[in-house]
Amino acid sequence: MIEKYLIGSIDQSLERVRQLRQIVQERYPREYDGLRQICLTQLDDMQSTLRRLAEEIVVDTALQTPRRVREFKRIVRQLNDVEGVGVFALSRTSPDDDFLNRLITSICGEIDYPLIPPTISHMSQDYFGTYTEFNLLCVPLIESRFLLHLPDIYHEFCHLFHREQNADIPILESYHTAYERTLFEIVRHFRNEITTAERVRKPGGKFYQLQLWNTSWAKFWMQEFFCDLFGVLMAGPAFVWSHYHLCVKRGGDPFETPMVFESTHPADDARMHAALTMLEAAGFDTEMELIGEAWRDFVEVMGYRPTAEYRQAYPASLLSRIVSVAQEGIVGTGLITAKPDSLTPIVGLLNSAWKEFWRAPEDYQAWEAEQMRAMREGN
Repeated sequence: MIEKYLIGSIDQSLERVRQLRQIVQERYPREYDGLRQICLTQLDDMQSTLRRLAEEIVVDTALQTPRRVREFKRIVRQLNDVEGVGVFALSRTSPDDDFLNRLITSICGEIDYPLIPPTISHMSQDYFGTYTEFNLLCVPLIESRFLLHLPDIYHEFCHLFHREQNADIPILESYHTAYERTLFEIVRHFRNEITTAERVRKPGGKFYQLQLWNTSWAKFWMQEFFCDLFGVLMAGPAFVWSHYHLCVKRGGDPFETPMVFESTHPADDARMHAALTMLEAAGFDTEMELIGEAWRDFVEVMGYRPTAEYRQAYPASLLSRIVSVAQEGIVGTGLITAKPDSLTPIVGLLNSAWKEFWRAPEDYQAWEAEQMRAMREGN
């Protein structure tokens, strides 16, 4: 019975692959070539596997059928990913997508980005995000019509450094070396904290918390910090203002610290602290003071307070060390970083947007609309 089902279902999946390939093969601007190639490569691999399953002669159902079902399930999961992410992004391209992809290409040229420029799509239903396996960035539906959040694109660029295929690229060696150093330091720090807790006979719950924070750092937080610090070095103050913007609009308690379950993103205050430290290290002292003042005012007005657990999870000395090592690793890649007296055109525009916003908030929308019109006409 199950083999009869597989005959029909494998054939249907092959037809699905065929139709998805047709969508990918349609005409698109050259900025989509990278995503198209990734999709085609995966679809070709799936097609070959499905054909092999369809042509396999089944002699022993007890032995072969369970393996065939498992392999078919794996292909279906992969097919769902390609259809739901890569091909979906291609199928819904719009003039806004085309504009933003041209902008991405320009940004990569300005900063001497060492990887193939990613494709970007307005397919996010939340905020900015990255599908590293597709070299694909995602933003909300009309994000390309505004400027104040766009600096977060630089954060997403850095996530692609962590794509498995990019782990041993020579030009990224200094970055990955720095990243590994900080991971070792995190492990060492929390191992020492656990040893100290054992010595003074802390309650069992404290050991769990320390291990929880150690795991969160290793699996999620360190990468988010490095991507933030990359954003600061590439986009300067505009990136830090963008973090402020996101926290005020959509964030919760900036000192929130996980106590039971892992969290994928570190506390907003810790991220701001690290970003401000990097901003100062990059020479933006005046801007660091201004953003720091705005952040402290926000925290005070809202009545947020750090807890003892927050300070244990994000020790200030460790954050400072991470900033120092990250700066060394990122600069070592040869990327063109933002400097107070030397901003590339797009980075300059993003920083000008925030200056204009604070100069005259009531007039900002008209200014931004004119800048976006000029950018689109110039592209």
